[in-house]
Amino acid sequence: MSFRTAYGNDYSENGWRMVDRDMCVVANVLPYTNTAPVRVGDAATILNAWLLWYHHNVELLSSPVWGWSATNDVRTSNHLSGTALDINAPRYPWGLRTMPAARIAKVREGLRLFEGSIFWGRDWNRPDEMHYQIGWREGDPRVAEFAAKLNNNHLGIYGPAPAPAPAPTLGESVTPEQYHEIDRKLDLILDQLGPWPQLGKNGKGENLTLVDAVSAIKNFQEGN
Repeated sequence: MSFRTAYGNDYSENGWRMVDRDMCVVANVLPYTNTAPVRVGDAATILNAWLLWYHHNVELLSSPVWGWSATNDVRTSNHLSGTALDINAPRYPWGLRTMPAARIAKVREGLRLFEGSIFWGRDWNRPDEMHYQIGWREGDPRVAEFAAKLNNNHLGIYGPAPAPAPAPTLGESVTPEQYHEIDRKLDLILDQLGPWPQLGKNGKGENLTLVDAVSAIKNFQEGN
């Protein structure tokens, strides 16, 4: 795993070290995210949580997400440090403000919930509405603190694995038609068990059942 210098810069615009691809991870948390390597560790925790929140609360991901890049037209791009994502890029051309107002409001709510850990490129002088990046510098204690909150199910994004579903009870798993079929088969079994007059009678004068017959055979074999 290694840091690097890109275009003469050791740090990207948001204060994170430039890195090679091997310092990034692809969590592939949703469709179209296997193209989005992000900086391993707390940055990945925050950025992937943002992807999940965006997908479920703003709009569905509909095109490949862009993450880390080896090169970039912007010499201090945060993609070079693996701390930025471009979401649904074809819808939001660089330099234009095209996102509908209702969707902007949803993004703003998400930014509020993420407490400053995410910065939106729409707020630059030259807007970049597809672009989201880590909002704090590398080493800022808020990065680790907010990542820890997310890992402890803050906002319900990362939670403990769901408990296995309880085994269904008979009433939950059997339809009325199946009940009737079970009753029919039980009646057939009971009919086969007897009692049968062909097997003789017990001391009370009652016809014996197959169970009585098996018991008598067992006693005979044991010499009782």
